[in-house]
Amino acid sequence: MDSVQRYQYRPLVENDGIRLLELEPNPDLNAEVKCSLIHTTLHEYDHDIINHYTALSYVWGDSTATKSILVEGHEFHITLNLDTALRYIRDSTRRCLIWADAICINQLDDEEKNRQVRQMGYVYRNATHTIIFMGEPTDHTDAVLRAVRSGSSSSLDTQAREALPWQDILARPWFQRVWVYQE
Repeated sequence: MDSVQRYQYRPLVENDGIRLLELEPNPDLNAEVKCSLIHTTLHEYDHDIINHYTALSYVWGDSTATKSILVEGHEFHITLNLDTALRYIRDSTRRCLIWADAICINQLDDEEKNRQVRQMGYVYRNATHTIIFMGEPTDHTDAVLRAVRSGSSSSLDTQAREALPWQDILARPWFQRVWVYQE
């Protein structure tokens, strides 16, 4: 991506303006992440039954460890954790609308950041879903999530007796974040 120009944000005009990430589909987990940013307002998504977006809750991780993605054909650097999250949540055939703070908020504009942080509760509340990305899956995390999804008390009892899978999940950095309550 050496010859690709860096992405330049357009300002948010409306008081309740937000950006949503339109994530391009790809069935290959290792394929480059490509997306575009859509300007909209929270008002447009308040009680909207047709248009849906998903909020992403994740741990930024090391801000010096970054990966490049393409936003509207322009280079954009994100943390490795966000790159991994986007790869796991993108659909193989459909575009997805995602709100992810590191991309949807211009991190170089302090005024915008302050305004956006004040309305983050609304961003999560208006989202149709919130995905919590705790990191790459392991055998332990997969076992716990399968047991929870099945709703089987015997599966959960077995998992409870085997504390290691639960410890693997609860030790994830996501549980140490200050923002968890707001999200």
